Amino acid sequence: MKFAPAFPTLLALAAAFACAPAIAQTSTETSGQAKTAHHDTEFLKEANQGSVDEIDLAHLALKKSDNPDVKSFAQRMIDDHTKLLNDMKPFDMEAGLTIPDHDDAATDAQKAKLDVLSGKSFDKAYMKDMVDDHHKDLEAFIAEEKYTEYPAFKTAVEQGEQVVRDHLQLADQIAKKDGVTPEPVPAAGM
Repeated sequence: MKFAPAFPTLLALAAAFACAPAIAQTSTETSGQAKTAHHDTEFLKEANQGSVDEIDLAHLALKKSDNPDVKSFAQRMIDDHTKLLNDMKPFDMEAGLTIPDHDDAATDAQKAKLDVLSGKSFDKAYMKDMVDDHHKDLEAFIAEEKYTEYPAFKTAVEQGEQVVRDHLQLADQIAKKDGVTPEPVPAAGM
């Protein structure tokens, strides 16, 4: 797998998100649509927090790892998630969302656990966390793809799912080198 960031996909994802705020805020026709709009907004809040957390953990990996594969993966997390957050700012503002400025409690705990490790122990733990996190993220994208009723947003979620899937496959490859046995990757659009 190549380490080149998926910027065209992230840009398409952000462009589709730019159309979603009006949809998310004006869904008053039926309670089902309103619930979906709320679900979309909640999904985006979690995606924003996830990006902030991934960036922070990746900065730690750049400082602590000597493994070029781990460092390259960490830089890709910073690049991809920073671009995604920046491209989503107009949507976030229209929807009344703010990008979190700090990690959540679970990520603080991950950082504390990782910060005491070094060398191969750090690399193995970081990559295991990345595999686990990206499995959860992929499941969230697949679920959101099922629940959203808005075509433009559904397209954006499908594209985002592919970025997460790429991250997971890369994390799996690196983790396998350190003896981590990853779970099978869920099929697309389950």
